[in-house]
Amino acid sequence: MAVTLESSELLTSDAMNRIGNLELLSTRVVDGVLSGKHRSTYLGGSFEFANHRAYSPGDSIRMIDWKVYARRDRYYVRQFEETTSLQGLMVVDCSGSMQFGQSTVSKLNYARAAAACLARLMLRQRDGVGLATVGRRVEQYIPPRGYPRHLQAILQALRQIEPQGETELAPSLYDLPRRLKRRGLLLLFSDCFGDWDSTADALKRAQLRGHDVLVFHVLAPEELTFQFDRWSSFECLEQPSLRMDLDPPAIREAYLKSLHAFLDRVSLDCTNMGADYLLLPTDTDLGQTLSYYLHRRAARIKQ
Repeated sequence: MAVTLESSELLTSDAMNRIGNLELLSTRVVDGVLSGKHRSTYLGGSFEFANHRAYSPGDSIRMIDWKVYARRDRYYVRQFEETTSLQGLMVVDCSGSMQFGQSTVSKLNYARAAAACLARLMLRQRDGVGLATVGRRVEQYIPPRGYPRHLQAILQALRQIEPQGETELAPSLYDLPRRLKRRGLLLLFSDCFGDWDSTADALKRAQLRGHDVLVFHVLAPEELTFQFDRWSSFECLEQPSLRMDLDPPAIREAYLKSLHAFLDRVSLDCTNMGADYLLLPTDTDLGQTLSYYLHRRAARIKQ
């Protein structure tokens, strides 16, 4: 049975109030067709000056820089970099492990809420937004569109996500960037469990194709602290037949050491490939976390 959520649960007023006046900008030059907030690879006749080039027959005389002509006695035309809209693809991991949530909402619900907030933000910027839900394969795919009504299609798909048991992110992440018609943002919402080496390689290839990759690492507080204090039975949410009876205090130190090594590795791999990385614990305020991240990202881009 599909797990369903109401739109109001996905787009909380607190989260949207915190991020509503912020922007999600691309750190790379992007391709686009509408006038937006991002620098385009196309040279046009407006916005930011780029360079001069020699006049060619057929060029508009309005683009001739007469000051340069006065100095050099040759005709040069001005070229400008246009700002443009971009396209973003939200990729939500719907593997069985994303069902986990004990003291908080599940990781999947938190990821859905984050994706919904950022999708609405991008649509308000006149950017195109799409959605892919990934289990054993790409379960749902909605191509990026920039129309305000497109948000309802995104929300409907997010509400109907069903956890898929075992999953492999890498094959889908190799495929999805090829579906994008131009360079843009690839936003992954996942706990990153499984074959991280293959996932990292797929993300690196997306970066090499010119996409700006953002990894939102969604984890539950119990996974980050392992604060279980009595003998417990642990069941794998991706393979329910796998169970372990453990004494958590006896293995907590080894578990946390292994976890921190994993977190450091994911963060370092993202940094090395030029991708953004943000840890999203499900017990943190979503609006506050996204607001801080977007402020920090905007400040870095404007430097």
